[in-house]
This record gives sequence, C-alpha cells and structure tokens, in this order.
Amino acid sequence: MTPKEKYLKFIESVRPQVNFSDDEQPESPNYLDDKDWAALPERDGFHLLSPDSNPSSALKDFDVFYMHPTGYFQPHWNAPLDPESAAYERTGSHLASQASAFAETCNVYAPYYRQATYYSFFDQDSNGYAAQDLAYSDLSNAFSVYMEHHNQGRPFFIAGHSQGALHGQRLVHEHISKQPIKDLFIAAYLIGYILPLKHFDQLYPDLKISNDAEDQQSIISWCTGTQDFRRSRAHSMFWLPEGWRQESMEQPLVCQNPFSWNLNSDWIKDENNLSIKLKSNSLFLADYFAKKHSHAELSIETIKDLSFEAKHSENFMIETKGPLIEKMKSFTVGGDLHNFDVSIFWGAIRNNIEKRAHAFKK
Repeated sequence: MTPKEKYLKFIESVRPQVNFSDDEQPESPNYLDDKDWAALPERDGFHLLSPDSNPSSALKDFDVFYMHPTGYFQPHWNAPLDPESAAYERTGSHLASQASAFAETCNVYAPYYRQATYYSFFDQDSNGYAAQDLAYSDLSNAFSVYMEHHNQGRPFFIAGHSQGALHGQRLVHEHISKQPIKDLFIAAYLIGYILPLKHFDQLYPDLKISNDAEDQQSIISWCTGTQDFRRSRAHSMFWLPEGWRQESMEQPLVCQNPFSWNLNSDWIKDENNLSIKLKSNSLFLADYFAKKHSHAELSIETIKDLSFEAKHSENFMIETKGPLIEKMKSFTVGGDLHNFDVSIFWGAIRNNIEKRAHAFKK
C-alpha cells in the first residue's frame, strides 16, 4: 500500500457515522477556570521548552494568543475536553514544537477548545462547517476572556497553525480588525492554512499583508512543501462573513518566506535559523489511532548538521530543498511538509517575534 493509499484509508477510518446535529456535543469550556487553558503565563508547561535557552515563566511585556492545530482523530465531530485523552496530549506536543517559539518574548495564552475532528476538512456536506463553527465559538469566547481578564493593556500577537490558523483568520476579522484593540495588535502568524489574496481586503480592510521583518498590524502566512510540490487539484474549506465555501489551494495566497519575511523568489538560507524536532519517551507522536493520554516526557532539540534553503514559489507556497528536506521526505505524503510548517523554521520565527515586538515599541 502506497503512503497516499494509507493516508486515504486513515481518513475514512475517522469519519463520523452520524450528522453533526445527531452527534452529542461535548460540554463547553469555562475560560474563567484555569484548567481550560493549555498554557498560561507564570505556569510551567511545554510552551517553555527550548533547545538552547530557558525561557522564564515571569510576566513579560508582550502576549501571544495561540491556537493549536488539529489533534483529534476520532469519529465524532468535535473533541471533548478530556485531560486523559490523546487529543490533550497532542495539544501539549503542539505547545512544545510551535508555541515555544514565542515563549522568550511573549506570555503564552493557549486555550483548549472543542476542536473539529480531522475528518471535518474532508466532509462533503455541511457537517464539517458546523464542527468548525463550534470549535471557533470556543476560541472566540477564550479570546474575549483573555482580553477582559488577562491582557492588561499589553501588545499582543495572534498565532495558529492549520485548524488554529483557520480559526485565527476569523478571529482577527471579528475581534481585531476595525476594533479599538487593534492599537495593541502587533501581527498574526496564521501558518499552514490558505488565505486567498482576493479575500484579504474584505476580511482585513485596515490591516496589511506583511512584507518585511518589522511590519506591524499585519498578517503572516505560509504553507510548506518540497521543491516543485504542487496542490493543483486540492481545495480547502474557507470562512467568509457570508458563510463557508471551498477554495482552491493553488491560487494567489498570502505567503511570506520565513527566511526573508517578504515575497522574494530567490532560494535563501538563514544561518541563524534553528530547525527543531520533538522528542518523546513513548510512541504517541506517531500513533494517530491513540485514544488515551500516555503521559510521555517531551523535549525539543535542534536538528544539527542538516540545513535547507527556502523560496517563495510561483504557486504561492514555500518550497524547500537541502539535506534536511531530503531526510524528511519519507515522513511526507508526496512532499507536503504541512506537519513541519513551524518546526523547520522555529529559530527564524523566534528571532522575528523578538524583532517585530521591539519594533512595536519604537
């Protein structure tokens, strides 16, 4: 069985057997209760992991509101908030490999939420849209609690990957664009999800597409593949104020090269970048069928002696090549580096967050 055949078989295995309206919805979170936050400042957690430093849990001058990607692979439309579930454990792994890039500069606020199941992205009816609406409602509530009870007037970033980036697009539109709190908004890193250029002005009429390392009140996004990787037949769900729709994944998109933070189409290497890998003392990271929390120990470490180059490609993705990418090809389906959108650029992201935050102070 080819990797693609295995992938399609897996997708079918997590398809819910009932419509969204007939599926029992999990209990909603209460964001006034700290237990429904995966990360909060002054609380130890996987978001404070680093391969080369020891980020402090002390309160900092900047915040990030971080939304994790999909970690729920069960045949129900939305995940319950169960601390003993594998989905909870995967959220911890995302804090370690993604949110950790913000931890040296920012206080990390990361809510648990009733995330939509992985299959929702492949649903051909309206069930997937309904599941995403429920997931977003949690994040919208969490952000309101964050602003009212936690922010205290500090400048902040928005960050999300994959499903988290999809919800982040909507959150920036509904809560930040054309709102008074925009004055505190630095930038949104909405990584690993398409953001078509043709819809940008409708969603963010008073924000801009970032085109350098210090742009403020701006949107940053990219999707990553190996050299010449294409998505010409693929479509993805996309939210607009008038409702959900399907959009082609290969069209003009918001996309910056994290090695230059602009649209330069040259191959670029960032000598200051660190690519990281997540380490665990169990096999849960590779087991998408796991249901229970394994309570594994996690760490992140630098991938040494394997570098790569990246460029902004004509199909509005970031293409990559080099020894590290060759090593990673066997972990992809056809060259799609979606699962590594953040981890291979981890050091470049960390450096840019610091630079962009301090540019806000100027």
